[in-house]
Amino acid sequence: MGKFNKVLVAIDGTDESDKILRKALDLVAGSGAAISIVVVFEDMVHNYTYELSMGDFEKAQQDFQEALSKEVKSMLMAKFPSIAADAIHFLRGRSAGDEIKRFAKEINADLVVVGSHGQGVIKSAILGSTANAVLHGIHCDVYTVRV
Repeated sequence: MGKFNKVLVAIDGTDESDKILRKALDLVAGSGAAISIVVVFEDMVHNYTYELSMGDFEKAQQDFQEALSKEVKSMLMAKFPSIAADAIHFLRGRSAGDEIKRFAKEINADLVVVGSHGQGVIKSAILGSTANAVLHGIHCDVYTVRV
């Protein structure tokens, strides 16, 4: 494996996130590579009825993101004290895969580490929709962790 300087680790806050992050840390141990972590919130509009106004929807989305961000950041800081708080990023977009690729390019990452699982029977039978989306059109190497 080549030398990497900037590694982006994409997690989703599930139990598998630990395994993905541990694998990324093992891959770059002793190399001096900078690790950034990203969690992408996809818009929740699909999960709500049209009885909510857009203002209500936006408030629900923000409340959800804020609560989960605090929980995930707290968990990461407790389990991985070597990870700096400012290395943990929370993004929002229509597609997790697209946001991961965009952010990887923005920070000039030379490696993205992502889990190879999917949510659901069909998706988990293949690579996983987010991992698959990241692979297509990304500018750098991608390492998938089987979870």
